[in-house]
Amino acid sequence: MPIARALRRIEEAAAARDGVNMWQYAILSVVAERPGLNQREVAGVLQYSPNRIVGDLHALEERGLVVRRPGRDRRANRLEITEAGDAVRRRVQAEIHEREDELLAVLTPAQRDAFHAAAGRLADLARDPGFAG
Repeated sequence: MPIARALRRIEEAAAARDGVNMWQYAILSVVAERPGLNQREVAGVLQYSPNRIVGDLHALEERGLVVRRPGRDRRANRLEITEAGDAVRRRVQAEIHEREDELLAVLTPAQRDAFHAAAGRLADLARDPGFAG
């Protein structure tokens, strides 16, 4: 779908300007929104491989964007975003929103409202565990 590809390009370019990939940006977002999750839980939220997240977390930790702290279960570290990590997350998010607004500027306000409503409904459906898509 061309709109999905355009949105992905916007997101990838914004993340790359801050030296992270899309998965790393997504990890920063989840850790910021849900502090204290462990890496398996973050992988579950993102529907990302628990094995592949390890490399991304290592890269984020090396840059000082996240820290791993011992959790209640000593086998599972909980993740925290650092001030630097949150600054990266906010910059990437702001650029994504700005570029999405530019993309949607060709629509009338009513068309934008309808688009946002439809996209929200589709996102809800996609998050539904019973959805077989």
